[in-house]
Amino acid sequence: MSGLDNIVQEIHSQAQKEANRILNEAEEYCNEYMDGIKADVAVQVEQINKKSLADRKLYEEKTKSGGEFRKRKTILMAKQSCINEVIEKAEMTFLELESEEYFKLMLELFKANVTCEKGKILFNEKDLSRMPQWFKDEINQAAKEKGGEIKINEMPENIDGGFILTYGDIEENCTVKSLFMANSDKLKDVANKVLFGTGN
Repeated sequence: MSGLDNIVQEIHSQAQKEANRILNEAEEYCNEYMDGIKADVAVQVEQINKKSLADRKLYEEKTKSGGEFRKRKTILMAKQSCINEVIEKAEMTFLELESEEYFKLMLELFKANVTCEKGKILFNEKDLSRMPQWFKDEINQAAKEKGGEIKINEMPENIDGGFILTYGDIEENCTVKSLFMANSDKLKDVANKVLFGTGN
């Protein structure tokens, strides 16, 4: 082999070595780079998984909390519906009492509200038609004992039951509906205790 061939061979050998070195370095760099990327990806995947788990847990808690809230709300609405129904039935029962018992209660209500002035008492058509004489006598006596006077208005009033007392411009609403409305909270509390064993 001539000297020129030796030089060419040496150059080729050196070039091959340099190429191999560069390739090795490139491969190492690529491997390190890929390992770094893999590590970063693994960290990101773990973070995503943690966030996903946390989000799912939060969603489940919210769903559970929302479900419990809806359940409590439904139960409360059902209870309120039952209580309102009981009070409505109590009002109807009151209005449908037999005349004797009904007017005994009306007498007690009248005595609690009569004053020492002259006034009128107004009833609906049904109560005017079934009013017993003893009731008329009793309210007149109760008014006199107070130092006043009461007159039963012959014209029927458009009310559900009970009565309205008038003393000039002053009006005392003693209708059954107004009594139930005025005592609504107490009645609901009683109904709640009777129905569910709870109350305020």
